[in-house]
Amino acid sequence: MQIKSKISIISVIFVFLAFTVSCGGSSKQDEEPKDDTDTETADGAEMSDNDETSDDAEYDSGKADVSSINFNIPEESSLVADTSGHFAFPDVVRLQNGRLMTVFRSGSNHVDKSGLIVAAFSKDGINWDDPDILLDDPAIDDRDPSIAVLSDGRVAMNWFKYRYPADNYSEPWVHHLFFAVSDKSGFNFDEQIQVDTGIFDYSETSTLDENGIWLDENGNEITVTASSSSVIEHDGKIIIPGYFGDALNRKEMGKTPKTKVVLYESADGGKTWTPNEVKAGIDGTTWLQEPALLKVTDTRWIIQARTAKGASPSNKGDLVQTVSEDAGKTWSSYESLGLVAHAPELLKLENGVIVSSFRWLDWGINVNREAVSMIYSLDGGNTWSDVLEILDCGTAECGYPGMVELEGNKILVVYYTPGGRAIESKIITFEAE
Repeated sequence: MQIKSKISIISVIFVFLAFTVSCGGSSKQDEEPKDDTDTETADGAEMSDNDETSDDAEYDSGKADVSSINFNIPEESSLVADTSGHFAFPDVVRLQNGRLMTVFRSGSNHVDKSGLIVAAFSKDGINWDDPDILLDDPAIDDRDPSIAVLSDGRVAMNWFKYRYPADNYSEPWVHHLFFAVSDKSGFNFDEQIQVDTGIFDYSETSTLDENGIWLDENGNEITVTASSSSVIEHDGKIIIPGYFGDALNRKEMGKTPKTKVVLYESADGGKTWTPNEVKAGIDGTTWLQEPALLKVTDTRWIIQARTAKGASPSNKGDLVQTVSEDAGKTWSSYESLGLVAHAPELLKLENGVIVSSFRWLDWGINVNREAVSMIYSLDGGNTWSDVLEILDCGTAECGYPGMVELEGNKILVVYYTPGGRAIESKIITFEAE
């Protein structure tokens, strides 16, 4: 499916770089206001709003309004776009006018500077318009887009840019986090704003110190930031869940300090950003990556994150969770959820059930199988169900799902298929009691 190039989003900015090449994208939330105009699908079925709060006391406690729920995951899926290259890391939202918007990365390979960001639109989540190029900096890899509808109806997108050096060892690989906002159509984005600090090209100025840490010309550590989950809004602020750390020493990765989860906050609509590290206890051998942030209530927040143990951020590690009961001021220690998963996506349904979707890995000594999968919680994230599989991917990389709730007890999930050959959408139905 040929990609058209007609949504020009923002002038090109030359800057950028990151931690692990396996970064990818999704942990998005559907936070949109009610708009009574033009909120119908092609067949006339109205889509639902996913309000985060309710006047019901039990709902506000974080517990679901239901005692049980059953999900029906169909075999059938819809094609959003396919390619002879590599499509990956999709996210999806419902716009204020009722249309669905998905964004994803398109490139020649999983990792290369050809990466650009593409958008497609649909009325029903089944039939999709041809994708259009949304953003392309030809000198750099634009990756892992995440989108959310802000309270005023505009669309916020965060992603990161990755610059790859000529070789692995002579200079650091660098990536930085970016943010932009469009109008309510999702077409016209404003200025690209770099969220974290730093430049992209250290080819002439970087050195490794005696501890194996990359330093710039002034002796400062060279740091990098990425994200794979969309923003939330809280108390007049926009918050991006990101992961931050030193640029990798690829020759001796064990010397690189482990990455951390950082919430980047903006009180001026995204023009300026303040980093706040999530200080949740975890041992010093763990890389924290690809965090997803969910407001269960105004005060109870959940973060889930991918981890890796040991020298490399690509190593095996469990999906972990930390909880805040005071709107992100303090956090519980990270706890394992007992499975290996990448790029969690958190969604709270209108009935209070929380769904977490991700790439699941059956990982013993080696990775035996991967699947786009999900779990759910009826008690505000305290306990979770067994894994439910959405798509069996064999041994090929896949997944990084995005989700949005539709009217009529439905969830639309988008994901990339094995090997990045296509982006698909699937409508999951559920029954709750």
